[in-house]
Amino acid sequence: MSKSKVINALNKAIALENAATLQYQQQSMLVRGLWRQVYSDFFAHHSTEALSHAKRFGQKVVALGGIPTVEVAEIHQSTEIEEMLAHALDLEEKALAAYLKALDAAKGDVALCNMLEDQIESEQADVEELQLQLDMVKSGSVDKVVNLRRS
Repeated sequence: MSKSKVINALNKAIALENAATLQYQQQSMLVRGLWRQVYSDFFAHHSTEALSHAKRFGQKVVALGGIPTVEVAEIHQSTEIEEMLAHALDLEEKALAAYLKALDAAKGDVALCNMLEDQIESEQADVEELQLQLDMVKSGSVDKVVNLRRS
């Protein structure tokens, strides 16, 4: 295991988690209409979760003798729920790929590999959930706008 390769791989994942923290926080504030009730807390929760991931792996970078990045990967903005979910899915897929690369670089460090495998399982679950949410919105299973009229 090359510590520098692991540190670089983890820092790429941290940059994605930093972006997710900000992107999800903004999405929690921007979501409107009927979707606000469902997705404001959903995005806020994922923002907090992403920050904890960045901190967790940042601490691991320090333990390996490195400096955790403060860089932020690309953030996408939207006010449309379908785009928000697509952006979130893209970010989660990139994070999943980054953790898989970190796992490959960490071969030989059993504890770090276990930590990364747990994270990969969590990221995969997030990807699957976002795919379901996005499919629901795209299919029109739930109307994007509800008009309430008084008689």
